[in-house]
Amino acid sequence: MNQVADHIINDDRPGLPGLFLWQVLVPAFVFGILSIKWMLPSLTALLVYLFLVFTFRPEKGAAFLMLVLFGIGHWYGNFVLHPGPGPMPEWMAGREKVKLSAIIHSIKGAPGNRLKILLEDVSCQSEAGITDLAGFLNWTWDKPDRFPFVGQQVSFVARVKPVHGFRNSGLWDYDFYCRTKNIRYRTYSRGPIKDGGLKPYAPQGLQKLRASLREHILKNAPPTDGGAIFPALLIGDRFSLSGDSVELIRRAGVSHILALSGLHVGFIVAMGFGVSWVVGLICPRIYLRVPRMRLGVLFSVLPVLLYLWLGQFSPSLMRAVCMFGFWGLLMFFNRGRVLLDGLFMAVVVILAFAPLSAFDLGFQLSVLAVAGIALLCPLFFRLLPSGHNLLFKAIRFVLAVFYVSLSANLALLPVVIWNFGVFTPNILFNIIFVPLIGSLVLPICGVGGLVVSNISFDLSHALFVAGGRVFDWLLQLVRDAINLGLLPEYAFYRPHWEGLLIYYLMLGAVLLFMYGKAKRAQVMLVPILLLLGLRISGEFGPQRVRMDVLDTGQSQCVVITGPQGTRTVVDGGGGFGRTFDMGRSIVGPWLAHGYLPHVDNIFMTHGDRDHAGGLAFLLEKFSVGSFYSNGDIPSGRVGERFEAAFKDRGIVPQTLLSGDNIIIEPGLIVEVLHPSLGFEGSRNDRSLYLRLVWNGHPLLSISGDLDRKGVRAVLNSGHELESKVLLLPHHGSAGSYSPELYECVGPEMAIAACGFLNRYNFVAQKIIRELDKRRICMYTTSAYGMITVEWNSDGAVITAP
Repeated sequence: MNQVADHIINDDRPGLPGLFLWQVLVPAFVFGILSIKWMLPSLTALLVYLFLVFTFRPEKGAAFLMLVLFGIGHWYGNFVLHPGPGPMPEWMAGREKVKLSAIIHSIKGAPGNRLKILLEDVSCQSEAGITDLAGFLNWTWDKPDRFPFVGQQVSFVARVKPVHGFRNSGLWDYDFYCRTKNIRYRTYSRGPIKDGGLKPYAPQGLQKLRASLREHILKNAPPTDGGAIFPALLIGDRFSLSGDSVELIRRAGVSHILALSGLHVGFIVAMGFGVSWVVGLICPRIYLRVPRMRLGVLFSVLPVLLYLWLGQFSPSLMRAVCMFGFWGLLMFFNRGRVLLDGLFMAVVVILAFAPLSAFDLGFQLSVLAVAGIALLCPLFFRLLPSGHNLLFKAIRFVLAVFYVSLSANLALLPVVIWNFGVFTPNILFNIIFVPLIGSLVLPICGVGGLVVSNISFDLSHALFVAGGRVFDWLLQLVRDAINLGLLPEYAFYRPHWEGLLIYYLMLGAVLLFMYGKAKRAQVMLVPILLLLGLRISGEFGPQRVRMDVLDTGQSQCVVITGPQGTRTVVDGGGGFGRTFDMGRSIVGPWLAHGYLPHVDNIFMTHGDRDHAGGLAFLLEKFSVGSFYSNGDIPSGRVGERFEAAFKDRGIVPQTLLSGDNIIIEPGLIVEVLHPSLGFEGSRNDRSLYLRLVWNGHPLLSISGDLDRKGVRAVLNSGHELESKVLLLPHHGSAGSYSPELYECVGPEMAIAACGFLNRYNFVAQKIIRELDKRRICMYTTSAYGMITVEWNSDGAVITAP
């Protein structure tokens, strides 16, 4: 048997499993695919992997094959990567509404009564003519009045935009994700379709059957939060789930129950093995012809395939079925090492046909979770108590579920934190959720209720109601735990790519040590120390002041980093409806990328949601030194979060007026130039006007949402206004236009925080013309994404877009 090295792993059991040569080569191919987006991290990971393989004496020629496969993976990934949106037609750039006609390619129910629909063969009719759009168009249909079918033709009037995410370094890249899925455009509608509609469509065959099953589920399941779980569990439809339910599930650390994946397929397989056990009780002699394990595999095949079809062949379900298919084959032929060998086989097959799956977070989590279970569970299972009475069996079962969850979470930890920016150490609820859903809610109440729905409505309804009550009880249990403070959630340090590699190298070293390979574990310290040195060396350099204007759409967030490392946030972005938290999704994760979740100072220019909304998350989850504002605290739910955070975290808000100076660091001062005591004006005109000065050099002016009256007050204040950079008032609105301000500030560049194709048409054309006439360079977050400016100790701009 070809193994990476006889010296790494002995064949004594239990121990770390050896790898075949083809399995050793798989990571090199994966690194090659990932390199099309992350070249330096992927190449570094390959070099570290080569070092370890060389150290552990691999098969001859393995290093050459790894380099070849890395190159093949890089070429293959680029070859299949779809192009992004092309140049925008004039009607799209002008935000004109068009008559859109298309065919429905796929439908996905999202929480809060929304449908995520991919449209293909899209044509848009404008005054200029008909434009055919390549790729898919992502249509969000909010509060639809009917449920469409795949293959149905639809037409309606809407605005169409290219896909355009928030472009900030170190965060999830939505634009690239859409390229991997060939999604190039997006649109939105709410309620019944106007000026168009769905073309009459009669589903046939399996599609008609699936629609009938969905109707049976919705008709028989109770209209409660608990009842809404059945469409999610059975067909992957989260349409009826409320945002509150999804948040409770997330806080409990059991979000995996909502994604049709390996967990659900495991439930179905368990049902198949349960049937084989019952058959064995009735006819024990069958085991003489077909061993119990093989019989369980045979009884699982059809239910798994039916579940795959019922779940509409979703990518996550396809991956899970592929993995379980290989595991089933290995078990059927009595092969050992089922979990790890099946995982490698599935990864090879999936990436051979869909290489861009390597960028899919669901794929990454599935692979890491299974690998963690395969490698870590044997260690934890050594701790299981022995005994054969019922009590010991119950204890062993509970601990086994806990150890499986712990193993998976240890393998997932850095990837989950990197993608979501928060850490919820709440895996104990898996011990309650997973057994109840796997043994009762899904198989008996869900599948059982669906099977008998055509026989007896009363029995089907009773089963669904019973399952719904169980899930309602689980949700209430989570609510009570949150109210008692038993389910904490923390903003957490998000590692750079070097940190990700270091974590998995350390985890590997611990594994080797625990399996009695201490000398091999010591070898892992070499790349760990080199990566630490690489990370630390990047933190040293000449003293500078840095400003980042984050891309938060049609809102504003500015982060100032002082020469000694202090971090000051001016406004936190916001907006985008009730379900999107800018602080949780963008500002907080960006601030925690390579830093502890701490902010030295927060300045809030005024209380409008597009400036204040994202600050609520920072106040709740980050360590905050000081909070400053003009006294205008937001209203509504955001204001309630502010007040609760002030009380719970012991933050004392301070009100600023013209003439105040805040020392950020020695020599680095924020001057407050507006509003003055007694100034009366609109909420926008009462915004703070701040100027950043370093050792006497004026660097930056931030002007909130000042309009004409506020700008005039600043000009008449008598303060010195000169700055190298001006953050344009009110995102560059026409109401803030002021040649006098541009003259007094005299900036080298002007920056506007505004959204891509925003409905206000910011920045106003007359401002663009005025700045161009004065030869002031203008940059917008809508065009450039996140904008970074750095100044040296002489106050000169040394880094700019």
